[in-house]
Amino acid sequence: MALRDTATGYGWGSILLHWITAVIIVVMLYVGSTIESLTGTERQRTLVLHTSIAITSYVLLWLRIVWRLVYGHPGPLAKQGRLFFLVGKWVHMAMLVALTVMLISGPFLVWTMGEPIRVFDWFAIPSPLEANIALNVALHAVHRWSAIVIFVAILLHIGGVYKHTAFNQDGTLTKMIIPAKHGPSTLRDEDLPVKLDG
Repeated sequence: MALRDTATGYGWGSILLHWITAVIIVVMLYVGSTIESLTGTERQRTLVLHTSIAITSYVLLWLRIVWRLVYGHPGPLAKQGRLFFLVGKWVHMAMLVALTVMLISGPFLVWTMGEPIRVFDWFAIPSPLEANIALNVALHAVHRWSAIVIFVAILLHIGGVYKHTAFNQDGTLTKMIIPAKHGPSTLRDEDLPVKLDG
């Protein structure tokens, strides 16, 4: 089984991490976006759901980030234009940076309220910090803007998928569905010739 990426494609490791992470992020964005409009016990219940999903997915989401840092980004396919490939790559990296910020800010956002992180009805992670309203407000802004970056990046990502599938038909979507055949795994996009057409 091709677990690792090749020079121009993804292995099963990247493919599975991509789709599992995509589902988790979409669910968390949806649940998180509803919190501000709620009050009382309903708000608290939704907040616990949001943090519960985050904590139970925490290791997997970090694995997704570390995996891409360790293995790098495969280069473009033969029919894929270099310019748009680079745009897609940096949108992807912006998404991972924003996800990193959310994974760090999220727990501290709860703890600076002086609250433990509750994970469903299973357990709670007590706060190592005293309540700090000023820091909590700052972290809330960071967390919110990181979510906005991820949301915009997802829209750009979906737009890119549509472009490559409907217009270019260059096999880009297939890269994230069917694992690439094994070949040299050390070649990266920087080693490939420049191609500027879309």
